[in-house]
Amino acid sequence: MICGLINANMISHSYKKFNQWAVALISSCFFMASCENNVNEVRNLGKKNGGVDIGKDVAIYMSSGGKMSAKIMGPIMNRYLQDSSKMVEFPNNIYVDFFKDSAKVDSKLRANYANYKETENKIFLQGNVVVFNLQGDTLWCQEMFWDQETGKFHTDKDVIVKQHNPQVKTFGKGFEANQDLTDIRIFQVQPNSYAILNDSSTIQP
Repeated sequence: MICGLINANMISHSYKKFNQWAVALISSCFFMASCENNVNEVRNLGKKNGGVDIGKDVAIYMSSGGKMSAKIMGPIMNRYLQDSSKMVEFPNNIYVDFFKDSAKVDSKLRANYANYKETENKIFLQGNVVVFNLQGDTLWCQEMFWDQETGKFHTDKDVIVKQHNPQVKTFGKGFEANQDLTDIRIFQVQPNSYAILNDSSTIQP
């Protein structure tokens, strides 16, 4: 069973068991697993170029409480080896699958750009940021943070949120939301927001 992929030069690796994921690449929450590679081999997967470790077609797994909670993917990942904060960036798109019970994807995220510091637990996302869940709830913004410790998104920038039950489209400034968009709080609701409510007279007892 292939559980994951870490690829620097289009080289794929088979992963055997979930509990064999062992190598921490970015922080205590991020794990790249391989039953064949040791720590030094994983660190050398990227191509070093002027103090930058470059990974191609990268997939990183995030674990919480011993269960896989997210899969982070990107065509390019740069890790700045000489930066004291150990900056990591995805300069050309980032994609994230959020899992429920380590098996079922219940929400997804994409953005044009992302970066974070290994010494922190927040990921900065920028450019056409979209988050949506399987129920059809969707969030759009141009800039936000993803807090790995709390499992929440937040920003003080403009945001648009579409919810399916009831049908609501909210234009706002600033928000906080959990990863599956089941709990969204808009700080300042803007004009043109609307809700479509069912006619209670048509509901059968």
